[in-house]
Amino acid sequence: MRRVIFIFLTTTLFFFGLTDLLRAQAIVKGEVVDTDTGQPLQGAHVFLSGTKLGTYSDRSGQYTLRRIPIGSFRIIVTMIGYERMVYNVDVEPGDQLTIDLNLKPVVYEMDEINVDDLGKKWRRNLARFEELFLGMSENADSVFILNPDVLRFDTNFWGRLKAEALAPLEIVNKSLGYEITYYLFEFKHTGHTTYWDGEPLFKEMTPSDPTQKFLWEFNRLKAFHGSMRHFWLSVLEDRVEEEGFHMYRVWEPMFPGDTNNLFKVTAEDIVRPAEKEYLKEVRFSGSLEIVYMREEEDWRYLEWTNERNRGPGWSQVSWLELNERSITVDPSGEVVEPYGAIQQGYLGFHRLADLTPREYRPDGYFKATNR
Repeated sequence: MRRVIFIFLTTTLFFFGLTDLLRAQAIVKGEVVDTDTGQPLQGAHVFLSGTKLGTYSDRSGQYTLRRIPIGSFRIIVTMIGYERMVYNVDVEPGDQLTIDLNLKPVVYEMDEINVDDLGKKWRRNLARFEELFLGMSENADSVFILNPDVLRFDTNFWGRLKAEALAPLEIVNKSLGYEITYYLFEFKHTGHTTYWDGEPLFKEMTPSDPTQKFLWEFNRLKAFHGSMRHFWLSVLEDRVEEEGFHMYRVWEPMFPGDTNNLFKVTAEDIVRPAEKEYLKEVRFSGSLEIVYMREEEDWRYLEWTNERNRGPGWSQVSWLELNERSITVDPSGEVVEPYGAIQQGYLGFHRLADLTPREYRPDGYFKATNR
């Protein structure tokens, strides 16, 4: 079986029960100023990557982000005429942080280009990029990049595709009901491996009627269950099997014909305390096989893996490998180290089209899991 691999950096926000949530929320505020003049900037966009949490600086350059759960985040600051700024911040329970942000003026020269003028090769590269970035799941049929003309591609070597975006990608997901502004930092695909890093900001769309609202809620629920976020939250809560997952350590066979290379593990086997109290260290050798038992495979997954000669399996199987000796996971389920883990199998099949905002949780999710 061909396992297509990808690494996708994302951050997720963690919500406790109501009492714990109110206690854990933090505030980040500060001033946005011009680096050269020191003057405050009005209208700078400040947001937390991967969430719906964002604001704009006021006339005095002040901004405030509220209701921030604990964890490790990227604060993104953008404004026309200035370089984009990325600020990494660790938020602990009850923090009230003051972070002043300096933006450097810059002049971008971007010619007006019509999509029709970009040529057949660009169109082929765009189609390939959309498959790799948006995905090939059913949701991907309803996801559209509204400004694809800002994309530029590099295919100098056979089998390689690199992409850059000259401006934020404006994306609409009509299956899940989100508008997404995506700041693409890096995208490259070589062989069967895809790497990308970027900062999405989500905005909920307004449903046209109760039927559409119900459909969006159903699709979001389905996208969450069995996702990477769902898996890490179940590990941190020590509810792996209760949430429908099984975990196995995968070892290389010791001799030809040896098939006994799977050993069942629990969250306790791979999770250790980290330097900061609210973080956890995850460590294991070899590969970690993750089996989600509550949904069967999508037939599109078989096409994606070139396994059209068999029927969909009754469970969804994925593999996780560490690029370092260990990774750090915050209470939200975010892997703190960029590109810290490689996802293979079913978790690699789902891409941006199946991504929900980091603060999304199904109704009653933690009511059932909090202890």
